[in-house]
Amino acid sequence: MIKFFRKIRQNILREGKIGKYLTYAIGEIILVVIGILIALQINNNNQDKLNRTYELTMLNEIKNAIEIDIYNIEGGLKELEKLKYSVNKLATIRNNPNYPEDSLMYYFTKVRRGGIAVVFNYSPYESIKSTGLDRISNSELRNNITNLYEVKLTGVEFWINDLIKRQLYKKNDLVATLFDKEVIPDSINGIKVNYLINNKSMNDPRFNEFLVLSGDYIPIAYRNMTYAMSELKTQLKEIESELNK
Repeated sequence: MIKFFRKIRQNILREGKIGKYLTYAIGEIILVVIGILIALQINNNNQDKLNRTYELTMLNEIKNAIEIDIYNIEGGLKELEKLKYSVNKLATIRNNPNYPEDSLMYYFTKVRRGGIAVVFNYSPYESIKSTGLDRISNSELRNNITNLYEVKLTGVEFWINDLIKRQLYKKNDLVATLFDKEVIPDSINGIKVNYLINNKSMNDPRFNEFLVLSGDYIPIAYRNMTYAMSELKTQLKEIESELNK
């Protein structure tokens, strides 16, 4: 093709038709510019496709992470309900001498071991954040995802993993001093410590404190976890809408 155009130029020059040559030269320049613009457009289209493919991949990863987080929170809420029931049951039957000892021990163990923590999966968000959040082309979706991970979920983690954890530490310290315990051999861990509940511990004024430390954080945890689940579900719908475009 290059040889073809060169031959045309040479023929025009041999004919001495300068005006015709200039017209041809301008036409050739226009063709070259058009060719460059077409090449740039094709390159841009290819890059846009690559960017969109990456964006959809990362949004799918965030979607999967959110689905797992929702599943975990639902499980955590069920455990909170069980713990609340055990605390109420223990508070009700503490002064009932006819209540079966094995059932009393069951509820006591549930309450003593009860606790809560939340762990959200930030990995997909951090991955896309490291490459540039502008890779998410939908600005509203980008802002909502950022707000979810940078503000909302971190707030929930603070309330549950930091504030409530301090209360659980107090409960554990109280358990160590309030309840009698027995140490028995264990083939796996060497020893096993069993905490015992009896009239002495249940009539101790500190038993009320034990119940308070075991139960009054439950509404706070439940409220924050419910809020987190609602926000995650809302974000999930937005991402699914973007993926289905």
